[in-house]
Amino acid sequence: MGLFGRDDRPPRAAGSAPARPARAEAGQPLPGDGDRTVIAPSIHIEGTLTCTGEVLVNGKVSGRIEGSGLIRVAPRGEVAATIHGRTVAIAGRVRGDITADERIELETTANVEGDITAPRILIKDGATFRGQVNMRSPVAPGASAPPPDPAGPPHPGRT
Repeated sequence: MGLFGRDDRPPRAAGSAPARPARAEAGQPLPGDGDRTVIAPSIHIEGTLTCTGEVLVNGKVSGRIEGSGLIRVAPRGEVAATIHGRTVAIAGRVRGDITADERIELETTANVEGDITAPRILIKDGATFRGQVNMRSPVAPGASAPPPDPAGPPHPGRT
C-alpha cells in the first residue's frame, strides 16, 4: 500500500496468487524475523537488557544483560555489566561477572575482568582474563541458573 491509500504494487495477472518466498511457506523464518538482537557500534545501552533469543553486542552496554539464549560480545563490543545467558561468547571487552547455563567462550580477542561461572569454559590462546573461574553442574533444561552472589566468594585482593 502506498502513500494516501494508493496501491503502488504492479498489477497481477488474473488468477495468479501473490508471490511468497518458499521459506515462508515451509514455516521457516524470513531474514530479520528471528529472535536476534544486534546492538550496533553507535548504540550505548544503560540498564538491564532482558532477552530470550540471540544478542550480538557491537556497541556498549552498561548495567546487566540477562538472557536465556546466546549472548555474544563482538570484537568491537564493550560491556560493563554482569552477563547471564545459556551460552556466552566474548570476543570484545567485558568488565563484570559472566554466568552461563551451558558454556562460556573467551575468543582470542577477548579482554575480560570478572569472574566466570559455567559447566563448560573455553579460554582461547591470546584471550586476556583477570578473575576467577568457577565450574558448576549444568542447569536442568527449563530451569534457570541462580543469580550470582553479588558478594561472591572471598577473593584475594577484593575489599
